[in-house]
Amino acid sequence: MSRASAGLSAAAARLRDEAADLPLPLDLPGAGEARRTRTELVSQLDDYVLPRLRHPEAPLLAVVGGSTGAGRSTLVNSLVGREVSPVGVLRPTTRVPVLVCRAADRRWFSGTRVLPGLRRAARPTRAAGEGPALVLRVDDRVPQGLAVLDIPDIDSVDGANRALAVRLLGAADIWLFVTTAARYADAVPWRLLQVARERTAEIAVVLNRVPDGDLGEIRPHFEALLGGAGLGGVPLFALPETTLVGRMLTRDQIAPVRAWLYDRAMHADTRETAVRRTLGGVLGSLPDRADALGRAAGRQHEAAGALAVCVDRAYAAARRYVDGALRGGSVLTGDVLAHWRAWVSAGLPESGVPELEAALVEGVESLFRDVAERAAGLTSTCWRGRPGGLALVDDRTPGGATGSGDVGAAGSEAGAEIDTTADPRAAAARAAAEWRAEAVARVAAGLPDGASGRARAGVLLMTAALGYDADTDTGAGGHSAGDTTDSDASGGSEAATQARAALSAALAAEMEPLRASVRGRAAQLLDAQRDVHMRTVRALRTVPGDRLGAATDAMRRAG
Repeated sequence: MSRASAGLSAAAARLRDEAADLPLPLDLPGAGEARRTRTELVSQLDDYVLPRLRHPEAPLLAVVGGSTGAGRSTLVNSLVGREVSPVGVLRPTTRVPVLVCRAADRRWFSGTRVLPGLRRAARPTRAAGEGPALVLRVDDRVPQGLAVLDIPDIDSVDGANRALAVRLLGAADIWLFVTTAARYADAVPWRLLQVARERTAEIAVVLNRVPDGDLGEIRPHFEALLGGAGLGGVPLFALPETTLVGRMLTRDQIAPVRAWLYDRAMHADTRETAVRRTLGGVLGSLPDRADALGRAAGRQHEAAGALAVCVDRAYAAARRYVDGALRGGSVLTGDVLAHWRAWVSAGLPESGVPELEAALVEGVESLFRDVAERAAGLTSTCWRGRPGGLALVDDRTPGGATGSGDVGAAGSEAGAEIDTTADPRAAAARAAAEWRAEAVARVAAGLPDGASGRARAGVLLMTAALGYDADTDTGAGGHSAGDTTDSDASGGSEAATQARAALSAALAAEMEPLRASVRGRAAQLLDAQRDVHMRTVRALRTVPGDRLGAATDAMRRAG
């Protein structure tokens, strides 16, 4: 291999690896086409470009392709002179591609030099659950330096067969395209012929089963269609509708096709022309195809960034919600306020402390639970409104995050599993219990050993910490983030004022730290939930496509 060829091969290998590793997990407009482009690009580099660059002396691979029932297998068998590919009336007949070559050339195709993703099989049938395969046949009537490959229908009812057919066409040095007098205007073959033209592939077309007397009308029309599609110089062979002999065409009927095809391998100048045309065309098409793939990756990365912004904004709003709830006294509303008023009316008895303490802790837990669920809801709503975000939302899991890295059609695109064990309800209960323990510890530290009223002081301290903040707001009209009524806010302020009055100066100093601990524990809870959502976004593994762009530039320079 020359230095120039080695440099081109290295650049192609780098492009292949960057394209294969490029994630496209989000279902954005055009994502399906981008994934197909990625698959076709990587497959063609694996199946054709890299093997041909590394081994230019390897046999030519001629693929015989066409529509369902066009007679491809009959044509291949007629070229070889015996049945090497099964022929039948059931469709599709060719389920597993069949390659035939000389015994001396078998080594080029028995390993993984070409078509590395296809296992080698002994029979041309595919059992359920088996992956794609390739059957090798040996026949020394095929000239040295040529292999002929019969592929599945390009318009097969089996989607896997269609995809395999397109892949195998991309692996060929030569396309021998077969259609019939009844189907030569079908859309699917013309789309692939256009691809062949764009990539300047070495190609010939066989117009099969032309009825007697119709050739003078059909051939000019078909030639006009070819010319209009930019394929006017493509060799065209017309074969008559005839009775087959031993399920094959006669030697005379197949002779023009055989002469053209075998000449590609048997003469150095025609062989070089075939390789130069096809390889050059594919190499020339790679940068533009890779550029389109890179742009698609960039759009994916931008969309993932927008989904991350949704998370940041939702959880920042949740933090503000907590601050507003504490300033406005909304925790001291509803059942909590009713318990407080009943306790005050009873004269602050020690016996009422456990029930009121439980109510206060439940109020904190409710705040934590509410804020966590609100943040998760805001995230999910934002995701639903962003391109590609709907697939990340799964209402069956806590917080609305997906339960795994499979995101919509991305499937294996997304990668690592997502942890959804941080249930906001359970986490809220734990955080509230931890806050209560901290309040009790502060009371214990602030009162002398053996002092009476320790439990009562504890609930008074909790009440004051959860109540109205006189440094920020002005009283009964205090506004909370929890949509409380004026009477609720007033009740919360009243409870806090009475609690402050009942506390000693030593304990009063602990109110703000304890209120700050509510904020801190809420922040910890929100950070944990935020991380669940962020890991969902990170699992997409999107990248801006810069590395692919650099590999594409290297490919242009090497070419």
